[in-house]
Amino acid sequence: MSDFSLMGLKAPTVIFGAALLLLALALPPWFGSYHHYLASLALINIIMAVGLNILTGNAGQISLCNSSFMAIGAYATTYLSVKLGLSYWLALPLGGVISAISGFFLGFPALRLRGFYLAVVTLGFLEVSQILIEQLPGITGGVRGISSPRPALFGHTLSSDLSFYYVILAITLATIWCAYSLLRSPTGRAFEAIRSSEAAAQTLAVPLAQTKLAAFVISAFFAGIGGGLFASLVGFIDPLEFGVWTSVRHVVFIVVGGLGSITGSVVGAIVLTVLPEVLRAFKEYQEFVFGGLLLVVLILLPHGLVGLGPAIRARLTQSDATSVAAAQRGVAE
Repeated sequence: MSDFSLMGLKAPTVIFGAALLLLALALPPWFGSYHHYLASLALINIIMAVGLNILTGNAGQISLCNSSFMAIGAYATTYLSVKLGLSYWLALPLGGVISAISGFFLGFPALRLRGFYLAVVTLGFLEVSQILIEQLPGITGGVRGISSPRPALFGHTLSSDLSFYYVILAITLATIWCAYSLLRSPTGRAFEAIRSSEAAAQTLAVPLAQTKLAAFVISAFFAGIGGGLFASLVGFIDPLEFGVWTSVRHVVFIVVGGLGSITGSVVGAIVLTVLPEVLRAFKEYQEFVFGGLLLVVLILLPHGLVGLGPAIRARLTQSDATSVAAAQRGVAE
């Protein structure tokens, strides 16, 4: 279930979000440029994870091509702003829209396919997008890649990682707010119904085709926005940035954090963005660590890291209840 009950949110979620926001606003000036870059990357990963979790965690549609939508948004934003001279702040949402249109067309197979077969189709889309990126050097720079300069805001170029970090933070907060609002709407409830049972959703008059397409479009739009921000953050993009491993990492974000949970998307993206830095000395084993962590979470924490708190509370409540019962039996005896 999604974790929303301010805006219908549960108290622990509100407290966690407020504390995280306070840290995100207050701490960065005390750190260096590299940490600002890493924090910005974590925020972009949050956008990617939130969008993918809407599609997979809430609507139940498997996707292994989230990096393709990210690439479309990145290259579209860069091309529109650099080659066509549009304002970056216009090119960024347009890149998201172009990604959303791609998601719309990819969503059609989801009307008839599910599970493994849908995953294969999305993987095929990823491979096709990789080929197109390499074969369209006039737009994408081909295998050599393309530069993506930092945007300007109010006449000032966001050249420092700290200034761009705060812009990305504002966009990430807007993304999270939109996602919470969406999941509390009839469309969000339709997503949940389809994930639980398509047959039952049909009996409730949920339009399966339109709802599935909406999930793909929304997820692709979020990925496109994240891709546009990523391109400007790193300053250079090439096809290697958007391969299958990137899509797998996005899936790991939401599984480790918690499927169907926006809070889980945030937690998973932050933890798994910082983790490679912690394991920098074991870089060649990062894939092994990611796979091992995924297995551990699936076995021990089926609801992800976001389910750890409720599980601990339930265990403590059960322990307290057992202690009270034992005390009562002692008094009775």
